[in-house]
Amino acid sequence: MSLTRRALLAALAADKRPKVACILNAYFPNSHADVFMSRLLEGYRLNDVSHRPRVQTVSFYVDQFPANDMAREQAEEYGVRIYKSVKAALCQGGEKLAVDGVAVIGEHGDYPRTPRGNFMYPRKKRFDEVTQVFQQNGRVVPLMNDKYFAYDWADAKAIYDRVKKDNIPFFCGSSLPLTWRRPVLEFKSGIELDEVLAVSFSDLEEHGYHAIELMQAMAEKRKGGETGVAEIRCVEGEQIWQDKFWSRDLLDAALTHKINHVPSNNTPPQAIFVKYRDGLKASILNLNAQSRDYLFAARETSGKVHASCFYIQLHVHNHWGFMARHFEDLVLTKKSPYPPERTLLSNGIMLSALDSRLDAQKWLATAHLDIKY
Repeated sequence: MSLTRRALLAALAADKRPKVACILNAYFPNSHADVFMSRLLEGYRLNDVSHRPRVQTVSFYVDQFPANDMAREQAEEYGVRIYKSVKAALCQGGEKLAVDGVAVIGEHGDYPRTPRGNFMYPRKKRFDEVTQVFQQNGRVVPLMNDKYFAYDWADAKAIYDRVKKDNIPFFCGSSLPLTWRRPVLEFKSGIELDEVLAVSFSDLEEHGYHAIELMQAMAEKRKGGETGVAEIRCVEGEQIWQDKFWSRDLLDAALTHKINHVPSNNTPPQAIFVKYRDGLKASILNLNAQSRDYLFAARETSGKVHASCFYIQLHVHNHWGFMARHFEDLVLTKKSPYPPERTLLSNGIMLSALDSRLDAQKWLATAHLDIKY
């Protein structure tokens, strides 16, 4: 062993920061694993301030190793060991839970799609493997689940129920509610809203989901809190422009805050329409021909319109620093930064919208989304 390598291992052994295990689908350039792990391992900049990692990553489990794999090189560079099972990663090769926190980055990789069009990422399988270790050890540690719960509603609800039952400190969701808002826009609790609208781009399932969750993060602030969703519909093609459910003035207000360049294209629009149980109307417009930004607009019952861009850096990915910071906070405080019900409801909206797309784009009743918080 070289002197440099020996010094690295000695420094890692003496490190007193909380130790975390990271469970990854695949780790390649610009994957979720890359934009998260690069910041968790090396640090990140937010608002012109540099932050060093406040936790120590000690172990990986990696499901797939594509030709452009980064996991092996990053593990060697930072003294992280790659284990062959989730249990081994959490126990650092032993039999007892040996980490203070777990991050499951279950996005990307070579997995099939369901008939409704969403990727069959094994988030539920990984959650079960992690919580089995918790159960065997008689204790839990903070757990992060990147993006939504699962590609199947029964699995998503089972994860949520287990988190609540076992009182697991838990962080789950999109990076979009955490990122910069240009201009700054934050609703006070109790705002009276008549209609909300969000804009997304790219794949409806993968990227439209982010717009759903950013919209939900704003809508949940309304008077009375969240009441749940009654009906959902997905519509595709030019008929969207004739549909009377949504308001064009909200889209116009949102589009005034575009930042990123939009390449010339004629991709047809897609929309998800949502009727909340308290009467609030919501629309998510997936507009590849008009936006490369996530945008939001809302109308108060008084008629006042608000709009903003939930800004992401398409190539630098610095907004992922917020995800790294929230995971560190979760490990250090054992407190979730926001209610998991937000992500559960957003997860359900997406799945029901994809079901509507399969079912002749009809309105579907969503009794299972009677989620209040």
